[in-house]
Amino acid sequence: MRDERLENLAWRLRVSLLWLVLLGIVGIAVLLAYERHWDSYLQWIPWACLGLIFVSLALVVLIPGVGTRRLAQVVTLITVIVSCVGMWQHFDANYDSASENPPYAAQWEQKSILEKVWEVAGGTVGQVPVYAAAALIPVALALLMATAGLGEQERQTEYVDPRQRR
Repeated sequence: MRDERLENLAWRLRVSLLWLVLLGIVGIAVLLAYERHWDSYLQWIPWACLGLIFVSLALVVLIPGVGTRRLAQVVTLITVIVSCVGMWQHFDANYDSASENPPYAAQWEQKSILEKVWEVAGGTVGQVPVYAAAALIPVALALLMATAGLGEQERQTEYVDPRQRR
């Protein structure tokens, strides 16, 4: 009875995480569309990541197993790398444009590197949201967590005394 309840709980958690992934995909796609994030080939990269996550999600739902778990692991790794590079790109764009920002232009050169980094990372300077690129990470991690244990065969839960084994 207890195993059945645990399996039911695990199934509910998996389904909840998969719904969370789908909602994350839709939310980020709406955000990217609202920002018109498609002007250059670099701006299409998060769209490609969303596509990879969606395909992986569909395969997890339709064909759950070890292969789809491995795919989710690879997609998560790619997404985390792409998100980190995207955060760096956003940071770099803001840092480069900070000296042209009217309120900061006069005092920008006198600031220390730590002050500059703090203001750029905090969003005070620049037009590009630095942490927006990180929005893909929790979606990919939720997909990864939803695939935990997929394809594993049931393990024997009954205790066997090692002296009785031959």
